[in-house]
Amino acid sequence: MNRLNELFNKKKEPILSIYFTAGYPHLESTLDIAEALEKAGADFIEIGFPYSDPLADGPVIQNSSQVALENGMNLKILFEQLKDLRKRTSIPVLLMGYVNPVLQYGVENFCNMASRVGVDGLIIPDLP
Repeated sequence: MNRLNELFNKKKEPILSIYFTAGYPHLESTLDIAEALEKAGADFIEIGFPYSDPLADGPVIQNSSQVALENGMNLKILFEQLKDLRKRTSIPVLLMGYVNPVLQYGVENFCNMASRVGVDGLIIPDLP
């Protein structure tokens, strides 16, 4: 059973999901934040991968995406950081972002890397 199904099947009380932007506030913050959120009680986390034109997001996420991009965050770096994800966290992890960076990275490559590093699911709201 995957981590998400296990969580939804076992936990009867409300589930806490927390979103944050990879590479914010610092390029190397991603795994530290994921680990801290698990320790603080998050049931699963959504790691946003930044995009240069986040039109559907509000000003807070737009700002965090801009800072993350200025810090140098991209999908290649994110997957490199996430290679140690499962050494540091056990809760479900979803990647969330726009389809354009996925297309630029290559859909098959993106899915393979997400699986390889232990990502449990994807949220790509603008995927047709």
